[in-house]
Amino acid sequence: MMILDLYFIIMSAKIISLKQKMNSYKYLKKSLIAIVGVGAIVFSASSSAQSAPEASVSVSQDTKAETASEKKAEAIKLAAEKEKLFKTPLFEGKAGISFFVEDTYSGKDTSNTPQNSYSRGYILGNLYATKDLYLSANLRFSSSTSSNSTQNYFFDDGSAFFAELAVRYDADDYSLVAGKTSINYSLSRNFAAGIWGKSFAKKEYGVDGMMVLGGAYKIDAGEYGNHSLSGNVFMVDTTGLSDTYGSTRDPNQLSAGGPANTGKFNNYAISLDGLAIKAIPKFRYQLATVRLTTESLYNQATQSQVPSQFLANEQRYVASALLNKIDVGAGVKLTPLVEYNRVLNSLGLAGFNKSYYVGSLLFGYKQWNFGVTSTVWDGNWSGEASNVKRLIPSNAYLSDRWNQQQVSIGYTFQNGIQTSIGYKKDNQVAGTTSQTVGLNAKYDLPFAF
Repeated sequence: MMILDLYFIIMSAKIISLKQKMNSYKYLKKSLIAIVGVGAIVFSASSSAQSAPEASVSVSQDTKAETASEKKAEAIKLAAEKEKLFKTPLFEGKAGISFFVEDTYSGKDTSNTPQNSYSRGYILGNLYATKDLYLSANLRFSSSTSSNSTQNYFFDDGSAFFAELAVRYDADDYSLVAGKTSINYSLSRNFAAGIWGKSFAKKEYGVDGMMVLGGAYKIDAGEYGNHSLSGNVFMVDTTGLSDTYGSTRDPNQLSAGGPANTGKFNNYAISLDGLAIKAIPKFRYQLATVRLTTESLYNQATQSQVPSQFLANEQRYVASALLNKIDVGAGVKLTPLVEYNRVLNSLGLAGFNKSYYVGSLLFGYKQWNFGVTSTVWDGNWSGEASNVKRLIPSNAYLSDRWNQQQVSIGYTFQNGIQTSIGYKKDNQVAGTTSQTVGLNAKYDLPFAF
């Protein structure tokens, strides 16, 4: 019997003896160490699926094995509550580790074919003061990446940082949040298929690492579905929480300026989300907009402030939709996603506008999954004035249109280890194509006490 199953049986058996409970926690610690070791062995042959999950709860696209893991976590939580292992507040969450190997062939420099080996980890969860009031935390770990294929970077030069640390109040018909967290913007950043699907969306247009004040109003419309209207004011986090622990990256500096880095809550986000509509029960949507005020911008290349006449507030709009786990026959489930994202005055530069078009297909069959994601985005680079072009990193934007496509296939073992292999290509540099083959292995451990 697998380690996690044994732990689940112990918790569900309603152990009353304090000695037995303490032994079970010691055993869990040993089990986690053993499981990570197994993950490293499996990694040498295959890879895992997606990046670490977000702290917020969302529509699941997991395989059956992952669904079983979630049910197991809920049973553990209920057992802990019923047996009153600890008095409130109750803590529940997940811990995970993920290993990556990527081999890239660059069309820009054919002599450069780096192999990057690195790892990611996280511990996220909620610490409850009451049923509705809790502290939400997401602590992430990362190793360095390197183009030197002769060295192991899975655990070298590691660092840790808080992706979220916020107080939340979640009542039946409304919710409130205050603290460091991400803005609810884009479904592709949570659901895009492929090894790099989520991370690419977060890098291009995710609104993360913000100090936020806001809330949401929940609407139960019966057969017309459940909907949520949320609003937030925010600013870039420049506190000690933006620092990393164990590496040399400094906290965000207010003097660097840029979109939303104003030191004031003069940036806003509004979103409307919905799902569980009776006529189309698998359907989920999001309509959202974000305004990021740009008061200043420091140009690292010239080590000088950008003149104000070249600056403008960045405005974003997104429309997203997905159908969650459609039964297409023979036991195969399909989750398609489409998204349009419009960015005005990107990077805070007046007139530098971009549009993103995203399509994603995720197939699931028993413990197997197969994902395809394509992203095309364009900008009016050729129409920009030469003095504005000098402000935009030359290694990032050299043409009016870019694209990235990726495909991956993955398998989830009975013990919860997820493996995946993927391929992607992109042409972010005009006239060239970069191709990458990647392997990923991942393990998530839900817990509650």
